[in-house]
Amino acid sequence: MEIYCSQLGMMIGFSYCISMNEGLPCRNSIDCWRERLDIAAFFKAKYSDEELNRVFGGLPKTKLDRIMEMIYKARKA
Repeated sequence: MEIYCSQLGMMIGFSYCISMNEGLPCRNSIDCWRERLDIAAFFKAKYSDEELNRVFGGLPKTKLDRIMEMIYKARKA
């Protein structure tokens, strides 16, 4: 299954959406996939409550936060 990702600006597969965040799903995946499948039930079956809380709990990162995080990771590598 593929869907257009507004964040990346291209078509991507479901497998990417559920693993792109260090093996965890994208924060936007529920909104993107809810019309096509029972995504909430899928996540409850596949991930622990702690993992889901890490993804969906708290405030989302700003674009600047994500850019700075990528720069830090690139320098570290």
